[in-house]
Amino acid sequence: MNSNVSGHFASQVSSWRRLSTATWRAPNDPTIYGTFSVDATAALEYLRRPDLRARHVTITHLATKAVADTLALHPDCNAYIRHGRLFVRHDVDVFVLVAVPPDPTQEGSGDMKADLTGVKIEKANEKSVVEIADEIAVRAAEVRHGVDRSFSRIKSTLDHVPPWLLKPALGAITFAQYELNLDLSRFGVPRDSFGGAFVTAVGVLGIHRGFAPLIPMARLAANLAVGQIADAAVVENGKVVVRPMLPLAATFDHRVIDGYQAGKLGETFTGILRDPSKHWDEPKHERRRTSHERPAIGSPRQP
Repeated sequence: MNSNVSGHFASQVSSWRRLSTATWRAPNDPTIYGTFSVDATAALEYLRRPDLRARHVTITHLATKAVADTLALHPDCNAYIRHGRLFVRHDVDVFVLVAVPPDPTQEGSGDMKADLTGVKIEKANEKSVVEIADEIAVRAAEVRHGVDRSFSRIKSTLDHVPPWLLKPALGAITFAQYELNLDLSRFGVPRDSFGGAFVTAVGVLGIHRGFAPLIPMARLAANLAVGQIADAAVVENGKVVVRPMLPLAATFDHRVIDGYQAGKLGETFTGILRDPSKHWDEPKHERRRTSHERPAIGSPRQP
């Protein structure tokens, strides 16, 4: 009998591709989507500051910080479903997806393909934009040279798991981590591996706007895809003007975040990005906080 599709199985695939193949099934999840755009004039001006340019701070870093501060102000959205109930995280951790090209100095790197990994910024709302940028840069450099502190052990283990067993293995890990709430770090699985939100920069890939899927094993309620800034005509005070607009696309778990909450998240997030200096440069006079108190927007990590 003739084949329905002419082709062959790929012999070499990235670790991320193997994991994603075992993770997702036909769509049946309560996912909702939203798109919006932000006038990036003030954000781009903010990025021109010498101290930020020296540390290679980008719009993605600003978006990551804004996501963290937004979740800190809306803690009910920093949650996931556990045993059929809403389980709210105490810490605001944000996972940033990073595409890591092969190291050109390594032998045979020309035949290697870029892999995907990520950096979980712990307590991102308590860190400055520069701290976030530095942490991502250091971790990405480590991965590029073959050192992945967060996922190396578990990725190495799963690389040896046969494809037919990969899906149940991931399911067992997820169940133990999030339903039983067990710390599996001794087995190479990072605690709360992906945190409460996910940020990916599709704009650097030349994509104007795109959506990121929710990852079942991550148990987070919000993904944000940061698009490519482009000039666009907008109306201001009854006049058409050209502004650099940043397209953004969000994916939500509707069980945790409904339309009203999504609107509030978008309002807070865009308010921060429209005027970063107002939120992150004004002096803050904070009293000493306990670990479960909500930090003020933009508060840097204290030594």
